[in-house]
Amino acid sequence: MSSSPTARGTQGRRTPWQVQRAVWFALLQRDLKARFEGRWLGGLWALFEPVALLAMMLMVFGYLRSRVVPGMPFPLFLVTGMIPFLVFRNVMTRVMGAIDSSRGLFGYRQVKPIDVVVSRAAMEVLIYSAIFFVFLAVLGWSGMQWFPDHPLHLAVAGLVMIALGFGLGLILAVSTDDFPQFRVFVRLMFMPLYFLSGVIFPVSSLPANFLPWLLWNPLLHLVEIHRGYFVENYHVIDEVNLAYPSYLTLITLAFGLALYRVRRLRLLAS
Repeated sequence: MSSSPTARGTQGRRTPWQVQRAVWFALLQRDLKARFEGRWLGGLWALFEPVALLAMMLMVFGYLRSRVVPGMPFPLFLVTGMIPFLVFRNVMTRVMGAIDSSRGLFGYRQVKPIDVVVSRAAMEVLIYSAIFFVFLAVLGWSGMQWFPDHPLHLAVAGLVMIALGFGLGLILAVSTDDFPQFRVFVRLMFMPLYFLSGVIFPVSSLPANFLPWLLWNPLLHLVEIHRGYFVENYHVIDEVNLAYPSYLTLITLAFGLALYRVRRLRLLAS
């Protein structure tokens, strides 16, 4: 017996969640193609940047490795701090500029500003996940530890890092929509953050009188926690924890989404 027209129409109609997923997937494909398709140098640059940073840090600070990071190979120390930091930086900066660079898509009824923000963040997570696995393969090939001692805990810390970058990027994307010049200043702030987030030096080696101030930085907690979950024997000081950046991430996400909710129509009209 053939299906009735009503039944066929019901089966062919997509749910809002299915439409939303299709939009995100299409935007993600578009972003990946725009960044890599026909430009193989783009793919090489995505890998070259962290490799160049790692090589520079090894040359500049490598002579300190035995004194500053006892019991942990200095390349592994850098990789487990630098890659999470770069994920946070790229998710935040790409999300911050996603709305401005995709305004032409808002003419399509299905595409909203939050959709381009989500797809841009997902693209950076995919790219740097692949880069992280490449670095792990190189570490394993060179005889160093390549698999984390606590992989599930490491994944949770990574999700907090990504969510914090997404939340801050969303806040900046919405709040600086009328003042895009301010985003240049935000990007410049990442250079001192390299030194203030424990990417180069472990927290345990920093002067005790500076530590209470530095602990206000949630990235410092997340970078050190990444290393502690990757190498069980790495010394993580008692003041560093996952609770503080997790609470801050929830507040940041809530505020970012609320701000977007209030200004979403203005973003479409800009």
